[in-house]
Amino acid sequence: MTMQSLINFQEKLGNLIEPTLTAKELAECIVIAALESEYGKSFTLNRGFARMVSVLADSIVANPELRRQALAVASTYINHHRDNHTTNIGKGDSKNRATG
Repeated sequence: MTMQSLINFQEKLGNLIEPTLTAKELAECIVIAALESEYGKSFTLNRGFARMVSVLADSIVANPELRRQALAVASTYINHHRDNHTTNIGKGDSKNRATG
């Protein structure tokens, strides 16, 4: 993986991960971000891509060590996103404020 692929992975993962996702959905996000970053968006359009992602995510979730690592990565991105969101609100970013 090149440095640019790593940067792309980080950006994609940050955009995909949400705190309400299940462990399998988080694993799918990681797999999608990794494959798309390494092989490009067009790779995700290949026939069978969704099935491949599902099989890989199932494997991650079924293996205790891989599951722990995937959840740790997801937690890092969720916390980072939450911290950035809080910082933006504190700076007066009206797009991130709840309206009431």
